[in-house]
Amino acid sequence: MARHLMGCVLAVAVLAAGCKQRSDKPIAGLLAAGAPVLRTVGKEQRPVAVGAQLTGDMELTASGPAVIEYFGGGLRFLEKGDSLEVGDAKEAKLHGANLPPRRWADNAVQETPRAQRIVAARYTNVQVTPKSAHEDAYSSTQYFVAFFTPNGLQKLGSDVQHEGPHQPLPPPPHRPKVPFIHAGDLGEGGLVATVEDGFAIAETDDLATAVLLEGRDVPLGRTVRLIVPDGSEVVLKTPDGTEVEVEGPVDLRMR
Repeated sequence: MARHLMGCVLAVAVLAAGCKQRSDKPIAGLLAAGAPVLRTVGKEQRPVAVGAQLTGDMELTASGPAVIEYFGGGLRFLEKGDSLEVGDAKEAKLHGANLPPRRWADNAVQETPRAQRIVAARYTNVQVTPKSAHEDAYSSTQYFVAFFTPNGLQKLGSDVQHEGPHQPLPPPPHRPKVPFIHAGDLGEGGLVATVEDGFAIAETDDLATAVLLEGRDVPLGRTVRLIVPDGSEVVLKTPDGTEVEVEGPVDLRMR
């Protein structure tokens, strides 16, 4: 009888362990998205803001290329149609970057030590776009506006009547500083990037990010970080016409 009771207790313990709920603490952030990333909430799918913190139990579906940055340093790339429970990704368990670091110097890609930084500080707890930004069709301009507030993303949703800019954004460097990752313009000038295959992600010194798609010449402006996934290829053109091919995977520091 005692052995039978002990077996039942162990069975219940194993069952309880198997049903353990995921932590509701943020473990990642949405670094960049070329189209809305949707979070499943009940029977609804809601767009997630670029720069939002992500918890392990979130179920996401990408409607275009996007990248998740885990607080341990790992990057997870998504493409159109990909679905993911944030905590299930192997990148969630990493302690350190999973892309080789490189730096841009003297018009060439060079070796560099891995950079140490606190990833979590780059993201905010805003998780969805404001209701006023929901549109049937997302143009790139509408998408950028949906994820940018001049007073900082922490203000998003606190005042529905005044969320988001109400006039064209001033160009860098006159644009107000934002303390968190957000979707935005890269600025003019600098190197010109052309994605030959796949996609790439650019990040500026004011934490604006953008997804670069195939077949477009994009001035990198104030870009300080260019992320090229495995299988993607980017050509960088300098002002003097020099072209340098960059193949992924690589996390390229531009300054």
